[in-house]
Amino acid sequence: MIRPLFALLLLSVVLPRCVLASEAANVTEPPLNYRVERFTLDHETLLDGLKNLSSGSQPFSFGFEMPLRAEFRDVATPERIFEVDLKGKTIRELLDYMCLIDSRYAWSTEGAFVNIYPRATETDSSYLLNRIIPTFAMHSVSNINQALFSMADQLPPPREQVAHVQAGGDSSYPLKPWTESFGRLTVRQAVNRLCQHLGPNSNWVLSGSSDFRGFGFFRRWRTLETVF
Repeated sequence: MIRPLFALLLLSVVLPRCVLASEAANVTEPPLNYRVERFTLDHETLLDGLKNLSSGSQPFSFGFEMPLRAEFRDVATPERIFEVDLKGKTIRELLDYMCLIDSRYAWSTEGAFVNIYPRATETDSSYLLNRIIPTFAMHSVSNINQALFSMADQLPPPREQVAHVQAGGDSSYPLKPWTESFGRLTVRQAVNRLCQHLGPNSNWVLSGSSDFRGFGFFRRWRTLETVF
């Protein structure tokens, strides 16, 4: 079977401390009611705001889905830039506000994750992240590549393209091979599970195009540039 080629993704991120995946079970939901003393965006994007918010004094995991271009060769639309200075708002209120000023996006929570995705895809059952995997299971998986491709293999037809795109960051799995079954999940929920196995407060980003969808997974925050 031919696997998609690795590519670079234009993305600036900062990744949280390295932790054991076994600690993930202690994280059940994001701290949405935590009140943030001050939240700012200084000529930054919604994704910048999300990564800053998620790596603050009350960290949480997130999945971020950029709008996909029609074809990989198409020119990417630049992300919108904002200036924001808010005080004393809860994380819930800040997520609402970010999706208000960049109304292309909506957000929801699933388990320990905050998921932000294109609003236009919310009711699109053909959109990859909304598709259903009837039975989702990992068998002796030792790295994120195996996990991602195994997830794609478990989707009913039509077959979907996925790729792991990474330049920097820590996306390594624990040494013990991973075997676990989850039952019926959407692809978004399945990707959350793959990311959660990295450890608590891990994050993932989807970008690219309808004909080349790339996932980046990040466990430990540090500045990095990925170009896609």
